[in-house]
Amino acid sequence: MCIPKKCPTVGHFLVFPLFTVYFCRAKMNAGTMAELTLKQKREYAKTLYLNENGITQKEIAERAGASVQSVCKWVREGKWEELRTSLLVSKEVELSRLYKQLKNLNDYAESKHTGEQFLSGKEADVLSKITASIRQLETEMNIADKTQVGREFLQYVRRVGGIDESKQVARLFNSYIKQFIK
Repeated sequence: MCIPKKCPTVGHFLVFPLFTVYFCRAKMNAGTMAELTLKQKREYAKTLYLNENGITQKEIAERAGASVQSVCKWVREGKWEELRTSLLVSKEVELSRLYKQLKNLNDYAESKHTGEQFLSGKEADVLSKITASIRQLETEMNIADKTQVGREFLQYVRRVGGIDESKQVARLFNSYIKQFIK
C-alpha cells in the first residue's frame, strides 16, 4: 500500500510492521491528504501511531486527514496499543524483568527459617511459570525480533535487487507478520 504517493524529490521506501509505506520528508499538505482513500488514511495513521512516541490521536487525525473519532475507532478495533506494546517490549527487557522476579522469589524462599525454606504450592506454580516464560523467550523470536530481521533483510534486498523486488518481498513479509498478530 502506498501512503501517500512517493515523493518525486525525496521519496523513500520503508517497511514497518504490517504495512509498507512510501513517504516524503516534506510535510504533507491538505490537498495530498484529501486524495488518500480511507484505507490509506488508516494505514498512514497507524504508521504515525506506531512510530512516533507521544503523538496524540488528535495530532494523528490532523496529519492523516481523518476525524479524531475515526482514529480512536481504528486504534481500538485494530488493537494498535497492543501492537505498539509488542513492538516496543524487547526480548532483553522482558527477560531482565523475568529474571528479576525469579531472583526475588528465590531470595524470599532463602530468607525463611532453616527447615522452612520451601515455597508454597502457589509460589512453586509461579516459579514454574516464570522459568517456562524465560525458556520460551530464550528459544523463540517475538514479533519485534521478526520485524527487525525483516527490516534488515528488506534493506538488503533493496540494495541488491532494487525497489521493485523489495516491494514484492515486503508484501510477503507483511503477510507473514500478520499471522502472528491475530
